[in-house]
Amino acid sequence: MPMNPLTAFILAFLLYITHGLYLSGFIRPFQRRFGDIEGYWVAMSIFTVVFAVLITLLYPELYFVRWSFPVEYFLLFLSLSVLTFLPAVFELGKAKSPEINDEGVKLVKSMGFKDAALLQIISAALPEEIVFRYVFLGLLSLWNPFAGLIALSLFFGIGHRFSHPNRNWNVLISNTLVGFVLGLAYLYTKSLLVVMAIHWLDDMVPWAYIKYEKARGVIVGTTALLAVLPLVLLRDGLISIGGYLTGVYSNESLILGTGVAIAMLGVVYLGLRLLKGRR
Repeated sequence: MPMNPLTAFILAFLLYITHGLYLSGFIRPFQRRFGDIEGYWVAMSIFTVVFAVLITLLYPELYFVRWSFPVEYFLLFLSLSVLTFLPAVFELGKAKSPEINDEGVKLVKSMGFKDAALLQIISAALPEEIVFRYVFLGLLSLWNPFAGLIALSLFFGIGHRFSHPNRNWNVLISNTLVGFVLGLAYLYTKSLLVVMAIHWLDDMVPWAYIKYEKARGVIVGTTALLAVLPLVLLRDGLISIGGYLTGVYSNESLILGTGVAIAMLGVVYLGLRLLKGRR
């Protein structure tokens, strides 16, 4: 008898969030070779690929990926993801200020395009899409697509509070919205390439805006066009996406997804409290 997808998700989630307990010996050699930040994310990228393969072997029904790249839907979902910047747009304005003494901003300003592009791949676009969209959302969608979409969107957004304690709530709202768009993009297209590309571009735009002061006007204008033009020119595709979303939506799924998200956040919160208590 095949495993229930919700049970498989719970096992995968617990295995992933406890990786800090068993990966330190695996990560350290990479940090010695590539440096603390780059080494950590190289190791984590490798781990997430192995993790995804393991979960797929345990639950083969998970593998419904299409390795196509539908340009029309890439542009539409990219537009929607750009619109999710709006709640956090003023935070981006603060980040460019020379008075801001933030280590993350300093790192952004010190990195060239090649280093920033590679870091965004190994720290976000690759590992987060494999774990959050392919494994977690993939398993939950086999149980209830809309509940899975809500659960992962809320967890993806609010969960950034654990890794970025100083992040304001308007930024967390933006993270939640982009999590919803990326999740919807994966459910609709089944393409990891599409969601990885969108995630990478979404991270590179703020980097470019902070890094290149003289080009900020061009960056803002290009981003605004990306947010509006595809939605206007590819209206039939947008209607198709809306039809899919309407088809999977239900009030019951909304409630179930919210409950799953709260449970996920609660497990991570309790885990962090336990780790803190042991130190």
